[in-house]
Amino acid sequence: MNVSIKNRILLWLSPALLLAGFAFTASTYFNVREEVDELFDKVLQAMAYSLQTLPPTAVKNAVPVYRVAQASDLDLIGQRWSGGGQLSYRSHPFEPLSADTPEGWSIVHWRGEPWRIFSLATPEGLVQVAQALRERRETADEITLQLSAPLLLLLPTVAMMAWFGVRRGLAPLQTVVAAVGRRDPDDMGPFPDQEAPQEICALIAALNGLLTRLQGALAAQRRFTADAAHELRSPLTAVSLQAQIAERTGDPQKQALALLRLRQGIQRATHVLNQMLTLTRFDPEAPPPPLVQVRLDELARSVVADMAAVAAEKVIDLGITSIEPTVIKGNAGELQVLIGNLLDNAVRYTPRGGRIDVSVKKEQEAAILSVCDDGPGISIEERQRVFDRFYRSRDNTEPGSGLGLAIVRRIADRHAADVRLASGRHGKGLCVRVRFSSIRA
Repeated sequence: MNVSIKNRILLWLSPALLLAGFAFTASTYFNVREEVDELFDKVLQAMAYSLQTLPPTAVKNAVPVYRVAQASDLDLIGQRWSGGGQLSYRSHPFEPLSADTPEGWSIVHWRGEPWRIFSLATPEGLVQVAQALRERRETADEITLQLSAPLLLLLPTVAMMAWFGVRRGLAPLQTVVAAVGRRDPDDMGPFPDQEAPQEICALIAALNGLLTRLQGALAAQRRFTADAAHELRSPLTAVSLQAQIAERTGDPQKQALALLRLRQGIQRATHVLNQMLTLTRFDPEAPPPPLVQVRLDELARSVVADMAAVAAEKVIDLGITSIEPTVIKGNAGELQVLIGNLLDNAVRYTPRGGRIDVSVKKEQEAAILSVCDDGPGISIEERQRVFDRFYRSRDNTEPGSGLGLAIVRRIADRHAADVRLASGRHGKGLCVRVRFSSIRA
């Protein structure tokens, strides 16, 4: 169950307020009790010294009648013993306190409850003054209650103010939620952050950043869709035209030529679709592949072996010039696609009787994969644009989709690798070098 921020803050704040109130009340109670004990101790001492100074003629053993009537309310008593051990004075009608109490302060149990007693030895005898501890505790409780009452009344007020403050503080967040709910799906404009709290500004900035990235992704998808439709229109139109020619012509030679061109158109459309699907798999927003230790040299040998038959049909010398055992951190399936696209482009644009060299080397804690051919190459001005989707050189007459190098760049980026284009052997053709920094010994 999801709990709102407001309720979470109040759930954490309420125990804190209660704990603060309890701590204040407890500390107040113990401080008050200490002060009350100190005050009443001084009262007992003063009373004891007062009884000491009474003249012998003033000392009475009898208790007045009015004192007997109020005996149940007594909580402070005094009595005096003569030098011969006789009780010469008492302020209460009950049995006297024991005369063997030690001089100074002590606690005695008298009449079913504890009493604080102060005993003073004088030349005339022993003076005892006592007070019920119950009276001290009741006094401390009353003072503590009077001091804590304002706080106990203040706690609910503070809780209500906290609830109101949290509600007001979260109002901008509700405003943002409402703005997001009202936003049209096609509206990618930023949310305004004027007069918003600092924390809400951070949320709005994150939302605006997400909208910017989403806008870029949607724009890229629209361009991709438009480019794909443009690239597929030509081969599909050609396929439809050749199919009509093959149906209508009665000349076997023209029909065979139309069927041949029909197959070529189908192959081109299939190639474009496969490249588009491959490029979609390696979209920058896609989750990164699981990277493990991969033998780059073995992958290169495997892909070269697969492409050998295609190269042989064009009488192209495809081979490995130099290769070193090299282990990198990567994804074997994606690296096979990368090498395959490089070799497919090289075979496609290398003329009959040409040469393609593949090499894998270690160079300064990095692995270098090179695919060099002696084809027409790519001009320096176009070497950056050829990595764009569906881009084809102006002088390019070979059939293709313009997606091969775009796929290579995507896979290289996912492996934190660098792709560079240069001239081939003797300044002729094209040499593609992919540098992997995640090399393993």
